[in-house]
Amino acid sequence: MSIRKIAKDKIVFVPVQEKPWAGSKIAEIFSAAGGTRMSCGIHELFASDTVIEKAPVDDVLFILEGEIEITAGGKTEKYKAGDFAYLHAGARQRFVVQNRVKHIYVTYPSDWRQEQGAGKPAERGR
Repeated sequence: MSIRKIAKDKIVFVPVQEKPWAGSKIAEIFSAAGGTRMSCGIHELFASDTVIEKAPVDDVLFILEGEIEITAGGKTEKYKAGDFAYLHAGARQRFVVQNRVKHIYVTYPSDWRQEQGAGKPAERGR
């Protein structure tokens, strides 16, 4: 398949129960389950301080709403609506949300859950 469309009314946010993102919500738009090499979705996080010891995949974020502070590779940056972030796989990452943030993510390879050993695609949350 060379082109895919997901209509706005088909996007569903699901609460994430698993660590490290427990308490957030995610809408997986394109995932490994759909046979894509990259994944894409929308992630909404609330007040939290989350550390990923070794990021499993490369990640591009586009901040839709709110603000987030990200530390990776010893560098800390604050991001707000309209900003992009590129995060390298393998780095220790810290995500600090004071109130709420919603962002689009694109990852490579697509099955970031498998890369971090979180089980089968249908059983995991971002």
